[in-house]
Amino acid sequence: MERICEVTDEALKELVEAANRAAEDDTVCPVEVAYKIAEKTLATTCGKGVMCRDGFRQVYLITKDFVDGKGKGEEDIDMLKEILGVIEETADCDLSYTASHTILELMTKFSEEFDAHVKRKSCKKLICAGCHTVHIDAAKCKGEGACIKVCEFGAIKGGAGMFSVIDQNKCTSCNKCIDVCPNGAIKGAGAVKPQGPTAPAPVGSWGAAAAGGRRRRG
Repeated sequence: MERICEVTDEALKELVEAANRAAEDDTVCPVEVAYKIAEKTLATTCGKGVMCRDGFRQVYLITKDFVDGKGKGEEDIDMLKEILGVIEETADCDLSYTASHTILELMTKFSEEFDAHVKRKSCKKLICAGCHTVHIDAAKCKGEGACIKVCEFGAIKGGAGMFSVIDQNKCTSCNKCIDVCPNGAIKGAGAVKPQGPTAPAPVGSWGAAAAGGRRRRG
C-alpha cells in the first residue's frame, strides 16, 4: 500500500515496549495498553488518511469502553478486530500500521483478558478503573488516615481510631489509596466488591468474621 504521509511510529515506542512485556509485568494491562495506543495514535495522526483518522477514532472509542467497563459484548471485540484489520491492510503511514498491528497482536495473545473486560467487566491486573473495585480490609486498617488525605474524590470515610471504608459511588478506582496505606489494608478486587462494613467503626472491632459480613462479638 502506498503511504500518503510520512508520520513515523516513534510516538508509540514506549507503548509498544509495554505491550511486549505485558505477559510478565503486573503493572501492564494489555487492554489498557491497546486503549493508550489508540489514544496516542489519534492524537498524533496527520488526519490525511480516512482509516487513520476516522478508523482510529472508532478504535479509541471502543477500547475506551473496554477499560471503562462499558463494553457491550462479543460484537465489540469482533468490530474492533475488523476495523484494525482494514487499517493494518491499508495503512497510510508507519504510525497507523504499527498501532493497528500491535493492538491486533495484543487481542490475539490476551484474548481471555479482552473477554474478561468486555463480558465480566473484570481487569486481571486490577488496573482499568471501570473493571475493578478498591476495598479496605477493616481487620487490617489502623485508622492512620493516609488514604483519606490522598483521595481527591472524598470517597473514603473514617477518623482517628476508626477503620476507614470506601464509598463505591464516589470511588474512581485510581488506586492511589492502595499505594499510601502503610498497613496493606487496601486492595483491589473484581468488579463486585467483597462484603464488608459500610461505615467506619473503632479499630479492632471488625475481626476475621468480617469475611462473612458479620461483626465480631465481645
